Amino acid sequence: MKHTIKKLTALLLILCMIMSTVGCFGFDGKFSNETESEQENNTLQDVTDDSSFNEFIDELFRDTVTTDTITLHSFVQNPANYGITDYDITLGRYNLEDLDGTADITECINKLQSFDRESLSEQQQITYDQLLKYLQNELEFCDLYWFSTSLSPTIGLQVQLPIVYAEYSLNEEKDVKEYIKLLEDTDEFFKNVIDYETLRSKNGYFMEDCYVDDIVKQCEEFINSADDGYLISTFDTRVDALTGLSDEAKKTYKEQNKNAVKDHVIKGYQILVDGLKKLKGTNEYKGGLCNYPNGKKFFEYLIDDHMGWNKSVDDYDKLLDKHISKNMLAMQGLMLNDSTLLDKFDSFKFSITDPNAMLEDLKKRITVDFPASPTVNYSVKEITKALQDYASPAMYFIPQIDNFKENSIYINPAHSDNSTLYTTMAHEGYPGHLYQTTYFMNSNPDLIRTLIKPGGYVEGWATYVELMSYGYADSGSAELNTLMALNQAVILCMYAKVDIGVNYHNWSADDVYNYIAGYGFADREIAQEMYDAMVTEPANYCQYVLGFLGFCELKNSAQTKLGDKFVLKDFHQYILDMGPVQFDILFERLDAWVEKKK
Repeated sequence: MKHTIKKLTALLLILCMIMSTVGCFGFDGKFSNETESEQENNTLQDVTDDSSFNEFIDELFRDTVTTDTITLHSFVQNPANYGITDYDITLGRYNLEDLDGTADITECINKLQSFDRESLSEQQQITYDQLLKYLQNELEFCDLYWFSTSLSPTIGLQVQLPIVYAEYSLNEEKDVKEYIKLLEDTDEFFKNVIDYETLRSKNGYFMEDCYVDDIVKQCEEFINSADDGYLISTFDTRVDALTGLSDEAKKTYKEQNKNAVKDHVIKGYQILVDGLKKLKGTNEYKGGLCNYPNGKKFFEYLIDDHMGWNKSVDDYDKLLDKHISKNMLAMQGLMLNDSTLLDKFDSFKFSITDPNAMLEDLKKRITVDFPASPTVNYSVKEITKALQDYASPAMYFIPQIDNFKENSIYINPAHSDNSTLYTTMAHEGYPGHLYQTTYFMNSNPDLIRTLIKPGGYVEGWATYVELMSYGYADSGSAELNTLMALNQAVILCMYAKVDIGVNYHNWSADDVYNYIAGYGFADREIAQEMYDAMVTEPANYCQYVLGFLGFCELKNSAQTKLGDKFVLKDFHQYILDMGPVQFDILFERLDAWVEKKK
């Protein structure tokens, strides 16, 4: 079933920048190092697992995770422990001869549906439901493959690949050899990317010239810094830390790395630059997705893929309006009760300035409303200066499944200050991505679930807790902290409204300006930046914001059903024990959870 999960197999390495997982799985896909107490606390596991179902989903995991070596290495430290012993060392390729193939997806759905769902364990049923929803969505929208691209100004492959390289763990000599081979594959890899973009261009789906210019500028800046930059220094540091290698061997590998960066990585980025320049001027459509043939349908696919919630785009639009109105009314109420809040608004900040200290503070504060998580290690690093102008404010690297206690967070100092860094660390660290990921991986999940985590759950959770973290500010005023959280929630909802407006309702940059000006943001530069972000990364903001609102709606439902028996910590444990799933699954299983709490 090679290449069955098409969305994941096409350059899956990008996903590894945003998350990954952990713990010592045995070959059957179960942790082999769970303590007795951890087994007792695992609310989803029981003894009725169907072994043939486990074999099916584990084989699917192996086929998918070996599509490219960065994906494989990012998810597992010791492939042989998973029955993975024979694989190509490659960055992966677009299969240009079979871009519209669906036979593998259909075969996988048929195989999945051959199992008697009712005979599966509770955990297996969740995996079954999630995988079926995922595959059916892929099949329904499989004819829209020309919309997919790995290149965009902020979260594109060209920005993430160097950071993936810098974060590539070297635990033994085999890793060093494979890493250098991957560097040596960079030029051929980018040639394949350009070949794919050329086909997109011929079919009318290539990006607009202004976005080509942005990406070309990024690549050229990387090229100018790569010769003696951090791909050299970070490799040297990692190799020096390896035990069991002679000084002569380390020296040889350092030289091979330098040659690979110069002869293949830099060459690959130049191939990308030259190819994009040749394609410049070939785009046939401008603006949001709705201006392209079947563009609205593709936007619906993106939202469905992120959320897995039985709602239309118009439903989401109305949900955003509801929460904007609700939060603005709450803000007005706070300011009417205390007229000094507005004066304090612009001076709001957190007193802690060190990112590591922020994480330690967050770990202590969340114990009241969040269940305990496994003890893990983490490091906070800065995004290299060459990428700071373009990269996201921060990113969390998902750890390897069998090494999940080692975690990394990258922050972008060009987009951080004392008023935002604390909440950013809540988003990326505790109780956000790092906490949620390691909690999930400590719960004995099926391996395939580490690959099909809906963005609405993952980013929605991180956004939900990010806004909660405003309550931890030492401003001296709980009302001010609440006001800040409400204000940020409104702004995020506005961004999602613009995302839908540009890509589904054909908003122009002027329309964006008129919309945000109605809320007091009469700034054409900001409006243009928002418009460009939505055009180049459609539905990206929606997964954060709609996911956040999904958890708000889920909490409202739980509170209504439980009344004074509602406990926030228990609710959070319900979400975390379920792990990353579509929102339909979260809502469908809520009533059963509520009954247990009554």
